[in-house]
Amino acid sequence: MGKGKGRRKGPKTLYDKVKEIDPYFVQEVYVDTDEKLNQKLLAIAQDQDTNENARDNDVDIARLRAQLKTANETYTKPLNACKLKRKLIVQIQKERRGEL
Repeated sequence: MGKGKGRRKGPKTLYDKVKEIDPYFVQEVYVDTDEKLNQKLLAIAQDQDTNENARDNDVDIARLRAQLKTANETYTKPLNACKLKRKLIVQIQKERRGEL
């Protein structure tokens, strides 16, 4: 069996990622003047700021974040304890081998 059509090995390039989101944009920016590119950067920054402000002021998201924080507290301490214990064991092993 042959390889899938259009499949490449390795991670996607930045070009590929943006092309998936907006194919027209990718074609456009390669031919735009520097002035146009600067205008696009400004417009994108404004869009990003608008979206971030909307997200930060979304009461549903804030409520869900609070719920998630509460739910995660059950696991946070035990997970941190496991992580610290593993680090200590690895440190002791390295010390015994003279790696530290």
